[in-house]
Amino acid sequence: MPQLDFTTFLPQLFWLFISLSILYIMLSRIALPRISDVIEERKDTITDDLDEAKALSLEAEGVVEDLRAKLEEAKVQSQKNLMSERQKNMEKISIRRNEFEEKVSKDIASSENDINKSKESALKDISSVAEDIAEEMLNNLFVKKVEKRDLNKFSKNLN
Repeated sequence: MPQLDFTTFLPQLFWLFISLSILYIMLSRIALPRISDVIEERKDTITDDLDEAKALSLEAEGVVEDLRAKLEEAKVQSQKNLMSERQKNMEKISIRRNEFEEKVSKDIASSENDINKSKESALKDISSVAEDIAEEMLNNLFVKKVEKRDLNKFSKNLN
């Protein structure tokens, strides 16, 4: 192997030094500045993106707080509206209930009057029917005919 031959060791070191120097110069003058520029550009881009993200995050937090405030305000307003409508409906229900109770009371009173009239009428009819039945029974039991006016006197005495 020629690399291990000590007689050519010095020229190999010389050419190694020259090759590495050329490589160093090329890297330091051409490749490394480009890489450095790309890295710097990436850092700037990342920094700008982070700054923009922070700004957007703060803006989003502000929007979220505004939305929460509006939501709370809407909730309070809806509660007020709900209570107002509930109160209106309760008043309407109360009015309708009172009207219904008045109507039912009138209907009950009217029905009671009708029942009382019917009862009185039935009682009047019953006394005349009772007189007719009593007359018929007495006529069937006795040979002598009973007068209707005698029965009327007797029934009036009973009342």
